[in-house]
Amino acid sequence: MEFEEHIKKQLGYPESNRLKYEVLLPSNSEIARTICAFANTDGGLLILGVLSKFNKVTLTGLSDDFRVKSVLDNALSKLDPKPEVESGFVFHDGKKLFAIKVEKTDQRITFNNDQYEIVTKKITKVLPEDFRIAPQTKNEYKLSTEEKLDKVLIYLIEHPKLINVNKHTVEKVILNDGTSLSEARQLLEKLRSTNYVRSYGQNYIGLSIDTSFFIASGGFSGVSSNLAIQSRKKKIFISYNWSLKETAQKLYDFLTSKGYTVSMDDHNLRYKDKLSIFMESIRASDYSILLISEKYLKSENCMTEVIHLLKDQDFHKKVLPVRDEDLKIFKTAERIVYIQYWQEQVKELEEMLLKLDQTSAIEEIKKLKNAKDIHQSINDFLVAIADMITYTIEKEESLSYSNLIGYIESN
Repeated sequence: MEFEEHIKKQLGYPESNRLKYEVLLPSNSEIARTICAFANTDGGLLILGVLSKFNKVTLTGLSDDFRVKSVLDNALSKLDPKPEVESGFVFHDGKKLFAIKVEKTDQRITFNNDQYEIVTKKITKVLPEDFRIAPQTKNEYKLSTEEKLDKVLIYLIEHPKLINVNKHTVEKVILNDGTSLSEARQLLEKLRSTNYVRSYGQNYIGLSIDTSFFIASGGFSGVSSNLAIQSRKKKIFISYNWSLKETAQKLYDFLTSKGYTVSMDDHNLRYKDKLSIFMESIRASDYSILLISEKYLKSENCMTEVIHLLKDQDFHKKVLPVRDEDLKIFKTAERIVYIQYWQEQVKELEEMLLKLDQTSAIEEIKKLKNAKDIHQSINDFLVAIADMITYTIEKEESLSYSNLIGYIESN
C-alpha cells in the first residue's frame, strides 16, 4: 500500500532525472537500460501507461494482454549485479498502470557489459574513458589507437546522417583534443582502407553497412559495444501517396532520428531505377508502415506496393497500417466504392486496348494486368487492414508515433 501511494503522489509531475513515463510496454532491453541508468545515477521511477508530451501528463493505461512482469524479469536478468527494484500494478482514475521503482546503488550496474547513467533527463552510455575514475587518475588514462578508431566508428553510428566527418571532426569533436591533427588524419586513412566506413572523396567519411556489425563484434579494440547492437535497428518501409508527402517526411525524419533504417520512394528511387527492383526492397524490410488515404487506394503505384506486400507470408505481422482521418473502409458499402473504382479502371483500359495494335501497346497491356491484380486483391486487403487499424495518422502524430514504435520494439 505504501508503494502504491508513493506512485500516485508522483503522477502528474513532469519527467526528470528520477522520473520517466512510457505510454506502452517497452522492450526488455529498454527497461534494462533505464533501470541501469537510474541505479547508477540517483535512483528513479519508471511508470508505464502514461503519456508525457510537452510537459503534459496523461494517463492512458495498459491493456490486460501486456506481460509486464515477464518482460521486467527478462530485463533484470540482463543486469549485473541486479539492483534493488520494487514493482507492481497501480490503479488510478480507472487506469491500470505499472510502476518500477529503482534504488540508487553504490555498485556500478552494467547492462550487457555497458554502464548507463542519466544526464539532463537522457539515458547516456558511459564510454570506457568516462567511467567513474578518481579525479587524480582520470587524466592519466590514454586511449590506444584501436580505442580511438572505435570511438570514431561509434560516433558514426550515433550520427548516421553525417557524411562529412573529417580530420578536424575527429580531433576536436570525437576525441575532444585528445589527439593531434596529424594523428587524426592517420586514423581516417586507416579507416578508409577498411570496409567499416563509407568514403566521400578524399577527406570525408560516413557510416557504412558494416560499421555496426564490426563494432558489435569487438571493433579494433576487441571490446563488444552494446551501442552498435542497439543502433542497428530494424528496417522500415513507408508506403504513401504523394498527397501525404509532408506527413510521410515527418514520419521518416522521426524514425531515422531514432536510428531506424527507413526507405520510401522519394529517398530511394534514383533516375532510371527500375520500380520492380525497388519493390523487392519493400519485401526485404522488417516492417512496412502504410499511410492509407482515399488517394492511396486509388493510386496505381501505391496499390502495386500493396500487391507486393500481400505476397509476403508475414503480411499480417510486418504491415502497420495507419489511416487518414477521412478514410472510410470499415463497412462493406464503404469498401465496395474502391472495388468499383478499380473495376472501372480495368474496363477503361480494356476498351482502350481494343482500339490499339497489340504489338504496339505492350506497356498498356502491363497496366491492364496490374489493374486486374489490384481489382482482385483490394477487397481482401481492405478487410485485412480494417481489423488492424487502431489510430489515424493525426492520432499517431499526437502520440509521437508511440503505438508504431511500441509494436516494432516488442516484436
